[in-house]
Amino acid sequence: MEKDSDPPFAVSADGVNQTDLPIPIDAVPDPLVVFDAEGIIRGANRLLGGLLGFNASELIGQPVEMLYPDADRSAHRSVRQTFLSRASDLSHTSDTLQPMRREVFARKRSGALIPVELSMMLVPTAVGAMFTASMRDASRHVEIEKALTEAADEADAANVAKSRFLGTMSHELRTPLNAIIGFSEMIQHETLGPLPHVKYADYVQTIGVSARLLLDLINELIDLSLIEDNSLRLKLEPSNINEILDECRSVIAQKAQTQGLKLRLLLPKGPVAHPVDPQRLRQVVLNLLSNAIKFTDAGGTITLALSEDAAGMKIQVADTGTGIAPSVLENIFDLYVRSEADRNVTAGGLGIGLHVSKRLTEAMGGTINIASTLGEGSTITLSFPPNTAIPANER
Repeated sequence: MEKDSDPPFAVSADGVNQTDLPIPIDAVPDPLVVFDAEGIIRGANRLLGGLLGFNASELIGQPVEMLYPDADRSAHRSVRQTFLSRASDLSHTSDTLQPMRREVFARKRSGALIPVELSMMLVPTAVGAMFTASMRDASRHVEIEKALTEAADEADAANVAKSRFLGTMSHELRTPLNAIIGFSEMIQHETLGPLPHVKYADYVQTIGVSARLLLDLINELIDLSLIEDNSLRLKLEPSNINEILDECRSVIAQKAQTQGLKLRLLLPKGPVAHPVDPQRLRQVVLNLLSNAIKFTDAGGTITLALSEDAAGMKIQVADTGTGIAPSVLENIFDLYVRSEADRNVTAGGLGIGLHVSKRLTEAMGGTINIASTLGEGSTITLSFPPNTAIPANER
């Protein structure tokens, strides 16, 4: 460690001293070393001694690379030469050479390495241009960064574990639900004989509807776990989009009619072909149609439309429903965000469907956007470019 009796700035054989610099070296609030164009140390302040443990007299006349790890010394020489070259290039202009800042390791007198924030600049002196390099101990920053990285890794691991748990739990729940749905349909259709009481038919129908709602939620959880675990696999193939949308209309038509809604399907005259995963596109469109029905009052209209032009293909689901508040709209595709209006807080759902729809659409090379006016309705648009890139897992 530097003794108080040592000069704060040692004088070199060439006569460089503290007065040769634009400011006194000990006025600099950070550890500082001064060296010439050849990389020879001409001086150092007391703070550098406190940081690295050297006396100024031990450094004078030594190459500045001694302050860095052996493996980094060649790189530091290259940086110094690059800095000199830039200074030469700017010497005939009015531009100013800016300080060079880097995060590096410095070597202490004991041989130990510490992370520092290095700021190096070239300054004119009475005996020629000199480099000044200030060093600020970055150990605390590195510790904080390490802690943040470890926390992020732990969070990622917990997220993966959560996704796998959801996937496993969902599969376990789906098996008995399929049995409930299957047997309830048998009873409802009186496959093995008439029901003893007319009320039983209503009860069985309620059981079947409730079981299907639970199955839809479970399927969403399974898809979510696949997406978050990066295990989702798509099978993109040239598909007739007109036929897919017509199938979706047929599936949802009864539900729309039951709720007193008008369902329209607008298709172009000619067929529209595009590479998609047909099953996943049906899933996305049916989810959007179900949401539209959920939030549209009797007498309203749901429109499913397909169009294609030079910009690509678009699928739109529009409704004349309650609309979405601006405060909710900006985060509507985030996980667990629900679009329900005040009048329909029991509409159900976990806030997963739109998030999964967004991720599935993007996995097929498309984008999803929503426009909505509170009290007037919403329009969701799926856009696919003319040449949808095939995801890496399908190449």
